[in-house]
Amino acid sequence: MTSLTNQRLTLILRRDLKLGLDTQIDESTPLLGGQHDLDSLDILLLLTSVEKEFGIKIPNEAVREDTFRNVGSLAEYIDRRKA
Repeated sequence: MTSLTNQRLTLILRRDLKLGLDTQIDESTPLLGGQHDLDSLDILLLLTSVEKEFGIKIPNEAVREDTFRNVGSLAEYIDRRKA
């Protein structure tokens, strides 16, 4: 299930952060720190898109470093919320 979630997250990241198709994104791609270091506006945009795409609500207390460490950690969080 996480694999499908990773694919959907990758599409959201490419669309919302305007990352081209040549940008490597996989489950270990960091969201904080690293090459695509997201700022607060990027996080807000990502949160909104994830909530719409997956039909979940991400509470403020879940917006923390361990959830947004990388694509895989966010996908795992999404899968737990959907279950």
